[in-house]
Amino acid sequence: MVRNRIGWFVLAGGLLWMVAGCAATSSPRSAGESTGGPWWMRQTAMNLPGSLRLDDKPWWPKAKALAVGESFIVDAQGPAAGRMLVRRERFAVRSGKEVEGIVWVIDDDADGSIADGGDTDSDCYVVDYGGDGVVDRMVDWIDDDGDHEPDEMDIRYYTDGELRSVWCGLDLDDDGHMWSLTGYEYGGPSFFEADPYGDGMIYMNKFNPRLGRWTTVSECPFSFYDTDGDGQSEVVIRVSAVPIAYDTGIDPDYANDAGRYRGSWSADMEHMGVVNVRYSYDIDNLSSDAMPLHYDMGFNLVGAEPYAFSGMDHFNPRRRPPQVTRVIPHDKLRKICDRYPATETGFTWHEHHDDTIAIGYGDHVADDYRWEGVFWTWERRKMGNTGGPGQKWNVRREWCRRKQDRRKLYYSGVDRRIHLVGAEEGWIQVGHFAGLGELGEIRMYDSDGNGYFDRWEVYETGNPVPVRVSTVTDERVKPVVYDDASLYALYNNDVLPLAMAANRKLLAAMSKVYDFDPGDDLRVAAQAGTPTEQRYAQDILREGHYQALRKHFNGRAQQVIADAKMDDLRQVKKGEFDSTANSHSAWRVIRALQQLDVAYGQGDYDRACESLETLAEYRRALNP
Repeated sequence: MVRNRIGWFVLAGGLLWMVAGCAATSSPRSAGESTGGPWWMRQTAMNLPGSLRLDDKPWWPKAKALAVGESFIVDAQGPAAGRMLVRRERFAVRSGKEVEGIVWVIDDDADGSIADGGDTDSDCYVVDYGGDGVVDRMVDWIDDDGDHEPDEMDIRYYTDGELRSVWCGLDLDDDGHMWSLTGYEYGGPSFFEADPYGDGMIYMNKFNPRLGRWTTVSECPFSFYDTDGDGQSEVVIRVSAVPIAYDTGIDPDYANDAGRYRGSWSADMEHMGVVNVRYSYDIDNLSSDAMPLHYDMGFNLVGAEPYAFSGMDHFNPRRRPPQVTRVIPHDKLRKICDRYPATETGFTWHEHHDDTIAIGYGDHVADDYRWEGVFWTWERRKMGNTGGPGQKWNVRREWCRRKQDRRKLYYSGVDRRIHLVGAEEGWIQVGHFAGLGELGEIRMYDSDGNGYFDRWEVYETGNPVPVRVSTVTDERVKPVVYDDASLYALYNNDVLPLAMAANRKLLAAMSKVYDFDPGDDLRVAAQAGTPTEQRYAQDILREGHYQALRKHFNGRAQQVIADAKMDDLRQVKKGEFDSTANSHSAWRVIRALQQLDVAYGQGDYDRACESLETLAEYRRALNP
């Protein structure tokens, strides 16, 4: 793990920054400690406002004359001798475009890597797309502990030869992995190829050309946490850093706007804020080599907190100037996010897959588990700097407009789910999993404003009127203790098994009264996949069975009443009121259905099973 240094390095860094500050105000000569450091650091020194060119190097004419595939060792004396290579390459950048360029490789640690074209521990690659003498990218690998594996990594982006931003990586689990690259920039098909596994952190900084230093911007940081020591991540956090006074109406997704973080410096960047936090959990604790990045639950927090936190100045004496990057420390971030003062909160739960998209990767492309976690989407409730794309189908979303400075959850005995305290509305679009089409939607509301859902509406596709509305006066709430161990234990030991057992009991009771065929796809889905996926398929199967049963018996009873003649009960023989299809027996069925509806809507499945037994006694009279 890379730690902030104290002692001489900090003192030296401070003096160097003082020099840089003077240079920024009195002379355009340097940008951050460019006058100090070892020879390899001075080689890439910038001029304010962050300019770095190759056409002012003595070897440039020779480099310009190179053909693709040709290279040479830079003629140098002293410690630089034999430690710099220049070559011309043709390669693809992340966009897929083929480019030709000059690459200058510098061996910082004198390990002889130039003989092999460079390595990935302490070498720097300065890249000129097009070979016009203007620097476009710099990839700098930093080995802090001398084990010949990188501990930090910079990917610097230049526009017209001027430094604009940097992606930084921290290898906190010491596995030697951080970024994947395509054409000397953050690349590969996605970050799945890089290192969102285990403990680690990546973050972006913006170069301030006025002061010659870094400031926070965009995704700062993405931070990954291996909470059980299995080498996989169970928690991921993304912080959006943008000017605290930004206008969501003008740029609602500022943190993801490359035109901002790679554009020119603007005065409002002097005052950056944390305006969005995405905080995701692997709540069922299934993240593993076989099932990586298995995040189920996530908070999306919107606020406006100044980006000013203890320990956020990260100094590395081996980093090329500027040597101080700015980011919330990995070991402090979770506590900060747990108490982040959100002005609105979105809560997301990944219930099942979405067959309409494929946002996973490799063998897991259809699983829809993203390395970024589980987060909000650009639908219904606009939440700034949400990012995307996110899953649409089979993801439960809840929204709260109350100000909250801590994360609060509760368990509802009505729908047997964990919810966000204070959420006034929620929805889940159902369908497009396990080969099924669009099925409908479930909506949740807090109608009395007490912070808990008390109304559920169930819609079927093509019908604008809900097929079921359930309102309760007792939400059967249990507070949830918010810490990793308690969340995992509650969900896996109580919520999931109890919900599945209740489903099985009610499904068996309904099957005795009414035979329902859900189709092979849903039947199989209720017994396949993870426990969370099985439970969700069970829920949909249970609701479908219930709606079909209700529609069948209610329809038959209504028809009997409609067909009954005036005073039809006069025609019924003594002792046959309950055994023949008449308004008396039909009304008893309707009343039993009403009692079933109340019990079912309240989540009281024991009482619902009793109502089904009563219904079974009456149904024979209707000859269903």
